[in-house]
Amino acid sequence: MKTVKTWKQAWIIAQQILIELAPLCQKIQIAGSLRRMKPEVGDIEIVALPYFKPDLFGQQTSEHALNDYDYSKIGTLVKNGSKFKQVILNEGITLDLFIVTPPAQWGAQLLIRTGPADYSHKFVMPKTQGGMLHSWQKVRDGAMWHGDHKLLTPEEEDVFNFIDMPYLQPQERK
Repeated sequence: MKTVKTWKQAWIIAQQILIELAPLCQKIQIAGSLRRMKPEVGDIEIVALPYFKPDLFGQQTSEHALNDYDYSKIGTLVKNGSKFKQVILNEGITLDLFIVTPPAQWGAQLLIRTGPADYSHKFVMPKTQGGMLHSWQKVRDGAMWHGDHKLLTPEEEDVFNFIDMPYLQPQERK
């Protein structure tokens, strides 16, 4: 059975997770229903841009610091991919950890993972299918593209600008 917490209970737990994982990350932020300030939260979603390990020549690899973390400190690791990890936290609620790896961009991932789901889907679907993207725009591998050119979206606002839409605060997204 899924554990549901009040917003305040989930926020406190999420803050503890951020403190725990922040040393491994360039950037880390709460997403999902918790970020949208829903009164009840069924899971904690966090988006993280980890530090990446260099190869012998100092070039960035796809290996990152979040792969080495001992998740037993905070709960039971049930999914352990390099881009997504799921942990049943000691407090009983599930943590979904979305890891931004190249070519994905922080802004696009944060927007998509903040949701809600129907809202996020509009940002990745063409207008012909009820979405917001023009025929020359697409989302692939967690990044926004204009034709074959990957656009930089270091912040959520960049994604809104990409589709020529005013920025909406997470709690206003429906």
